[in-house]
Amino acid sequence: MGQPSWSLGKDEVHLWTISLARSEVELARLRELLTAEEYARACCYRPRQARDQFIASRGLLRLVLAGYLAIDPARVRFRTEQTSKPYLAGGGPHFNVSHSGEIGLIAVTNWGEIGVDVERVRAMPTHLDMAQRYFAPGEVQALTRLPPGAREQAFFHIWTRKEAFVKAIGVGLAHGLERFEVSVPPDDPARLLHIDGDRAKAETWSMTSFEPAAGYVGALAVQTHGLKIVPRQFEE
Repeated sequence: MGQPSWSLGKDEVHLWTISLARSEVELARLRELLTAEEYARACCYRPRQARDQFIASRGLLRLVLAGYLAIDPARVRFRTEQTSKPYLAGGGPHFNVSHSGEIGLIAVTNWGEIGVDVERVRAMPTHLDMAQRYFAPGEVQALTRLPPGAREQAFFHIWTRKEAFVKAIGVGLAHGLERFEVSVPPDDPARLLHIDGDRAKAETWSMTSFEPAAGYVGALAVQTHGLKIVPRQFEE
């Protein structure tokens, strides 16, 4: 079977869902695609499940991107800027990757910077404490008004929306998640409400919220409107 290939339209975002639950044989094959530095980084993860998820996500990322570049996956190389956000070393589409539990997401576009995040919805007794620590005041107020049974799900929607945005602009949590505000479910659609108090700046961004698999929520952020999101499922 030859190397798969796919084309990416100018106004498209390909949103790949990947499974990180891989057999030992599959993991060994994916591990061969990693650089020595990446494998050393994987070996630092504890427990073993985290290590295997890193190997699977990085190996599958190479397989997906190789399909756009029409090259062998082992030849896919990354570079990082000061923000540590990865880019294709030889040029190519913009991409971003996230994983949680056994699910990974890879967003690919020719348009420009993009951010994606996924989280497994799970019991989190400290979610209100985390919201008060990290979220904007308006988000905290909207969250606390929700019925207790709806708060945790809404918390993860807010978290993924905020993570997708900071990943798109290439900064981490140190940027300050309270500096911008996103819509809070059940207030839909997903959107940025302001960035450092600037609502006009927020309106230049589009945001999409979705559920890539049962028990997971995700979000996508890009600084334009009108892009077509094309769901893709990676199957070997």
